[in-house]
Amino acid sequence: MPTFYRDLGVPDTPEGRFEMVGLHVALVVRRLRPTGAQGSALGQELFELTFADMDESLRHIGIGELSVGKHITRLAGNFYARLAALDEALAGSPGAPLAPMLRTNVYHGGAGPSPHQVDALVGYVETAAAALRAQPIEHLLAGRIDWPPPARRAEQNL
Repeated sequence: MPTFYRDLGVPDTPEGRFEMVGLHVALVVRRLRPTGAQGSALGQELFELTFADMDESLRHIGIGELSVGKHITRLAGNFYARLAALDEALAGSPGAPLAPMLRTNVYHGGAGPSPHQVDALVGYVETAAAALRAQPIEHLLAGRIDWPPPARRAEQNL
């Protein structure tokens, strides 16, 4: 969604886009994990499809055949690190621990985001996690996810 890059300051780069895809996949995987074997299997399938798509994307932008595997291995490691950081941040008090994780990972390599942009992304992630928890697992298992809209302008979250 353009608003993540235009309004919330996420770098509109391959890395920034990976971070946003990874963040959303991580939120879904977190929600599916405690739901049993079917949820775990779907989470694994989502992970595999995500990284198959990343593989294809890397090839499409011209990463050499011999380097793609190394890039995918690094990206998968980054994903699991982000998932662990997201788990830790969302398990703590609202807002505070999530901001440093997002600043370090999502905004890495871009122009420094404003505090309002970081706050807006924190609010979005917390709202998205809550929205996923509220959705019936049957909907998620069927591939139906209702994501909340991000703030159109970071200042709206003040």
